Amino acid sequence: MQIPHNEITGVILAGGKSRRMGCDKALLTLEGQPLVVHVRQALSQLCPRVQIAGERTDLAAVDLPVFADKYPGSSLGGLHNALQNTVTEWVLVLPCDLPFPSPQLLQRLWKHRADVQAVIPRTAFGSDPLIACYHRSALPLIEEQLAAGKLRLTALMERLKVKYLSEEELPHGWRRALTNLNRPQDLKRLQAPPPVLTLVARSGTGKTTLLVKLIAELTARGWTVGALKHDAHKFTIDHEGKDSWRMAAAGAALTAISSPAKTALIQNHEIEPSFDQLVQPFVGKVDILLTEGFKRSSLPKIEVCRQELQHSLLCRGDYEDPTLLAVASDTQLSLDVPCLNLNDPAAISDFIERRCLT
Repeated sequence: MQIPHNEITGVILAGGKSRRMGCDKALLTLEGQPLVVHVRQALSQLCPRVQIAGERTDLAAVDLPVFADKYPGSSLGGLHNALQNTVTEWVLVLPCDLPFPSPQLLQRLWKHRADVQAVIPRTAFGSDPLIACYHRSALPLIEEQLAAGKLRLTALMERLKVKYLSEEELPHGWRRALTNLNRPQDLKRLQAPPPVLTLVARSGTGKTTLLVKLIAELTARGWTVGALKHDAHKFTIDHEGKDSWRMAAAGAALTAISSPAKTALIQNHEIEPSFDQLVQPFVGKVDILLTEGFKRSSLPKIEVCRQELQHSLLCRGDYEDPTLLAVASDTQLSLDVPCLNLNDPAAISDFIERRCLT
């Protein structure tokens, strides 16, 4: 939902020179569109007016004006541009090199603007004053600093009344929403398949229960998590008589259902896809992929074990699996891999972060 036009302007900060990347970051392509288009679309969800701060006439459009920096060469000059060339009380600013700009994060920034001059996310990695919301009253202080040659944003933050949003106050997926691309290796990492971890166990041990808890825990920590379940039997997710079922029954090999909130893709195949093929839809969209099953694969694994079932381990009993990272059990076991507390998903998530996400 857009904010009234007289209250806020969205500003894309595009004054950088992309020296570390070696090419124009604003025009790097993700899912068929330049990053600057992704950023504009996110800002447009809230802001009736969006404009560009920086000498980028090549990005201008009828409904996307561009304003050159009066003080080029610094992030502080970009903020000056954003506030000087708007008539609204507030601006939402985003850099042009964000691959995953989040309207939900922007809404959260806007929500906390009462009685402050700036709203800025702050995590264990630091604050991010270029993904933020600023009030026009900050402009005189910015001009004063620029005139004095004091270009540090931290110096400005010390003079403003700032609301810093903690990790707990940020929406799900905040890690990706705060990610920008500075170097070629950042782009390479984004284009690579995500780290994968699979949970294995004998039937009825509770691997799905643990998987759900881990998804919730990692999501609460700001990670974007994908999930993939392997079913050894045939399954159906559409039902006889439904439109999608009728389309598939008529011969459609690929059927999709889409809404503003989600999209589902149903594909028929005669030969089960390889795991590499299954992972492709997750590339660039999640930080980690958690799977259930695939017990005979070469994927890194955590095996789930419950004492009351008195089952021998799959990966240290039926066969010796070199890809076993740990066992999650409700009793302590003497093993050559860590034995994690099955009833402590936070501790298991700590282990996953250490092994897969750092």
